[in-house]
Amino acid sequence: DPSDRQPVADPGFSLPVTAATRPSSGSPEPSESGTKGDDSPGPTNPAPGPQGTTSSTAGEDDPDPSASEPETCSVEYDLVNEWPDGFQATVTVTTERALDDWRVAWSFRDGQKVGQMWDASFAQNGSRVTAEAADYNRTVPADGELAFGFLASWEGKNSPGYDFTLNGHDCA
Repeated sequence: DPSDRQPVADPGFSLPVTAATRPSSGSPEPSESGTKGDDSPGPTNPAPGPQGTTSSTAGEDDPDPSASEPETCSVEYDLVNEWPDGFQATVTVTTERALDDWRVAWSFRDGQKVGQMWDASFAQNGSRVTAEAADYNRTVPADGELAFGFLASWEGKNSPGYDFTLNGHDCA
């Protein structure tokens, strides 16, 4: 609305208009007294809270906030191939509940390090690995499976992964 614009050189401060502070179309702007239809000038934007978005680093075992009950799931860890300093494995998770997104985490006992993963993105913090769904395989139907594979390195011993979770909830 051109009538509420201020000149660029105006030294005053004006708050940005956001969806939360923008009046709905067809209704007059609230005035200082908060009554509709009052033509007296008043603030159109109450002092808002902090602007922008927040960012946090969620732990790999944080439960999905949309999940009210734990997933009922089972995991199959399959060592596909192994060589003197590396191996290939696949992880298949069967879930009884439909999923809109998923995150699978597990630990290694022997210092294995994931170097490459397909059908998921991954992060590793010490022995704990977290795999997150790719854009194309986020949804899983009820009684469905999700699967991904990876290449990793090992030294000395190559025990299978353990302590698997799906969206922060334990799997069998």
